[in-house]
Amino acid sequence: MSKLLDYLNALDTSAALIQAHKNDPIQAARDFGLSVDEQVLILRQDRREISAFLDLPFRDFDAIDTTETYFESWEIAGDEQAQFEQEVVA
Repeated sequence: MSKLLDYLNALDTSAALIQAHKNDPIQAARDFGLSVDEQVLILRQDRREISAFLDLPFRDFDAIDTTETYFESWEIAGDEQAQFEQEVVA
């Protein structure tokens, strides 16, 4: 199973991970062991891109409700997101 899928599933069950993710999604993703590519996917919040990466049909992606719930709650402006992506790659 993909580490990214494990991360998304863990966000459904771990209060500690949820809080860490809300406080600093980059650090939470790094601490969880996500690759740079996976971290960028999380930060971009593109459900279609994530479903393609996970090789899941997009129509089945709603089964991973975490992304919708958390992506809708994130308020990362374009400039801030670019800064986060640069931090991930660095």
